Amino acid sequence: MARYKLVTFDVYAALFDLEGSMVPEVRAVLPSEVDPVAFFRLWRSKQLEFALMSNSLGRGHLKFQYLTERALDYALKRHNLELPAETRAALVAAWNRLRPWPEAGEVLAGVKARGCLTALLSNGDEAMLRELAAALPVPVDHIFSADQAGFYKPHPAIYELPLKALGLNRSEVLHVAGSASDVMGARSFGLPCAWSNRGRDYVLEPALGPDFEFADLTGILGLL
Repeated sequence: MARYKLVTFDVYAALFDLEGSMVPEVRAVLPSEVDPVAFFRLWRSKQLEFALMSNSLGRGHLKFQYLTERALDYALKRHNLELPAETRAALVAAWNRLRPWPEAGEVLAGVKARGCLTALLSNGDEAMLRELAAALPVPVDHIFSADQAGFYKPHPAIYELPLKALGLNRSEVLHVAGSASDVMGARSFGLPCAWSNRGRDYVLEPALGPDFEFADLTGILGLL
């Protein structure tokens, strides 16, 4: 019997190379004097900030694509830049064609070979995640998205989605996180959590640290 029945993967850090995919897209359309890495990191930070605000404003759930558009406009204003509407739309659409990490296919196949179901568990909209999932070298069994929950990570509602959908207990789900905040959200909800910590980051609250921690996704296979 498998140790876990389901392994869920964070999308925008654990399973896909977000910065490696998006920085070339940004570089291609910005003036040469603008640092594309710094620009993208500002865009990403404001996107995440807006997601947390969305959880707290009491105005209903704002779609992840909308947050992405507004955060891009913010980054452009901060750099005193203007881009045509079609260029801005193309940059936002690039979030739907990210490249998975090199070992992602091997790990997904290995998880399935060990008798576990696989799923995406992400802040992305379901439609965005389905496009990304279609490009994976190994298909996933389920997709759980923020717009299904009505909240963004680290709100407990998003981590509860697979339990409600599949009738599982917390101990039967291993969440593979890609960021410190995702680790804390999963652990606060009570899910076992493995952290693919490529950036050698740290959690703010040590009591909500990961159960397991690896430099990339391959370490997950030794847990199953």
